[in-house]
Amino acid sequence: MAIDEDALDLSYFSAVKIGSSGKIMYMLIDTGKLLADASRKNDLNNYNSELGAANTWIMGSNCTTKACASHNTFGNADSSTFRATQTPFNLTYGTGSVSGVIVNDTMQVAGITILLSFGLASNTSSDFSAYPMDGILGLGRPQSNDMDVPTVMEAVESAKVLQANLFGVNLQRNSDGNANGELNFGAPDTKRFIGNLSYSDTVSDGPLWEIAIEDIGVNGVSCNFTGKSAIVDTGTSFVLMPPADAQLLHAQIPQSQQDGDVFNVPCTSTLPIHITVMGVSYNISSKDYLGSRVGNGDLCSSNIIGRQTFGPNQWLLGDVFLKNVYTVFDFDNSRLGFGIKATASTTQLSSNGPGSTTSTYLRLHPPLKFLQAQQLRLRQVRQDPNMTGLQKPQYMCPESGRVRL
Repeated sequence: MAIDEDALDLSYFSAVKIGSSGKIMYMLIDTGKLLADASRKNDLNNYNSELGAANTWIMGSNCTTKACASHNTFGNADSSTFRATQTPFNLTYGTGSVSGVIVNDTMQVAGITILLSFGLASNTSSDFSAYPMDGILGLGRPQSNDMDVPTVMEAVESAKVLQANLFGVNLQRNSDGNANGELNFGAPDTKRFIGNLSYSDTVSDGPLWEIAIEDIGVNGVSCNFTGKSAIVDTGTSFVLMPPADAQLLHAQIPQSQQDGDVFNVPCTSTLPIHITVMGVSYNISSKDYLGSRVGNGDLCSSNIIGRQTFGPNQWLLGDVFLKNVYTVFDFDNSRLGFGIKATASTTQLSSNGPGSTTSTYLRLHPPLKFLQAQQLRLRQVRQDPNMTGLQKPQYMCPESGRVRL
């Protein structure tokens, strides 16, 4: 199944068919969602997270909010197999909230049809007005399920159509010009990596895709970290680590500067950052850790942020890292597999997805001008229903300055 992105590499989504009519909904691929404590969600310095990465929801046709008005919605008129329940759900994010009831219907993911219980949102906060996704496809571990209904992967397992209960993710980089993003189920896609996959067991049977990290460094020079672990999350745009860890890492990049929890590095930097897992080092290209230019100077914001999201030794590895590897999420064996990408891969995957989606927190709350650019892109897509991920318009995002948490 094709994975599309927002032309800025901030978030990734796929087209999913729902109900007897096979209505297409564009859903964010999420393996590690963070839910903020509602009483403190605006205070990120005191961020308190709950886990809900296995939850799946879409916007409902009975939703009348501004956000729902600009998205595809789904309801009983779209499907003869639709069944509503009276069970409510309510999810709060770092950048918004949704609520509604749990419903039952068929869902087709990567050609696999399952019967699934999922959230149908009747209310969405205004935050989602700028986010062209129609919902979230929760692919987290079952222990992170807040809805008390079978998750997508549990439903797929029950259908007994896979060789193994796993999926693989290949995230593309927009600047490379390859529309080869892919979500595949049942077995690793050997076309996406070279050599063998290297597997790492999760550190516990808990709700997170969390693995031990041996070290990180720049251009072959290690920082000599010990006792670190990382949560791997397709739904987070950047890499986040406690401030002291981020400071030590950026100190290895000549002429880098610190600005609070954000770091600025020379825009001309080509030094690779490497992360070592199970004795194998994986590079993060400068294409991915270099963010937007700071003002009119020679520095760019780093996409590796100094922010503690969990414990003092836990990092969050989002798309900045995942674009550089092929990743397997293995539910049967509670492990993650990484493969070095096949750099010559040019396979093109068709996609019915719109060319835009949300930048996610921890999801980062994007600057206003970026949101305006995303809204413009959303209007372009919605006005042309024939637009696909391979034909999406290219535009210059207005200067948004530094991304801040």
